Amino acid sequence: MYFTSAAATLLLGASFATAAPCSKQRTFYNGTCTAETVTIRKEWRNLAESEQASYLEAVNCLMELPANTSLSGVTNRFSDLQATHRDKTNATVNGVFVGDIIHSVGQFLPWHRWYIYAHEVMLRDQCNYTGPLPWWDEAKDADTGNAFSSPMWSADAFGGNGTGSDLCVVDGAFANHTEHIGPGLANTDYCLDRSWDNEWAVESANSTSVKNCTRHNDYETFWQCMVAEKSTHKGIHTAVGGLMGDKDTSPGDPIFFLHHNYVDRIWWQWQTANPDSRMYDMSGTTFNTTYLTVEGIDAPDVATASLDYVINIADILPDVIIGDVMNVQNGLLCYDYDY
Repeated sequence: MYFTSAAATLLLGASFATAAPCSKQRTFYNGTCTAETVTIRKEWRNLAESEQASYLEAVNCLMELPANTSLSGVTNRFSDLQATHRDKTNATVNGVFVGDIIHSVGQFLPWHRWYIYAHEVMLRDQCNYTGPLPWWDEAKDADTGNAFSSPMWSADAFGGNGTGSDLCVVDGAFANHTEHIGPGLANTDYCLDRSWDNEWAVESANSTSVKNCTRHNDYETFWQCMVAEKSTHKGIHTAVGGLMGDKDTSPGDPIFFLHHNYVDRIWWQWQTANPDSRMYDMSGTTFNTTYLTVEGIDAPDVATASLDYVINIADILPDVIIGDVMNVQNGLLCYDYDY
């Protein structure tokens, strides 16, 4: 098991909500992660109404707490997460601007796994949230032909599509919310916006599309499939539109975290379908040289994404290495999914 000292320190201070895991799912408990301590992440529809309300309240709590990083544009604790994401999509390596180091790279999935966990830790430790971390079953909805049929899009939850010329979200827990980071690299005041494209969502997120990725036997082809234009990951970002379609600042829409929790679930299920070969399978370059080639810039040495590659989430959580987050039941992480 790969386990950094910083990760071990974090584990000792972390708090978790626990629930009985699904008995039909194979488990990979290690260290302090056991059947008694594992946290079960639940599809939004499987949360009790009180849990849904508590989750939305906790997210709003983060939006009301002061920022705790020095990143550009931050105004509250929730925006620390958003700014961290933008910082990693505009990164410098060895003094050379290389752009995005968290998408279309080998560390795409493990980086976002640690990032989602950072969000969970903030909700629990700073806003006293004790319920399950929710995810959105996108294939379930896409397969019906209406990708936006989940009750999570209601006025009682995350609100619906944007309206008016600015496509602002005017209902739900984040109605008329003002963003301060973005669009892109700008820091301006604008609304949380959405611009749904149901056809694109259905084509990208249906169960056949997911199976097209999970049929691959090695991580390299799996993650490449997961970042394709019409993959569940990128397709839903595009289909929700508005802020979710902005690669730099998309975490400003709270839907981002349910979406990426679902993406993480797909990866975890892929890993556990053949754990002997997939649990610690890692590959891919650590940054995309396309930008440098177009700009005629000499690229620094391109490292391969390995289990020793360091994942950084600004100052929100301690650095870990990819190997620390490959098994989500290794003791540092300790969760499973309800199905």
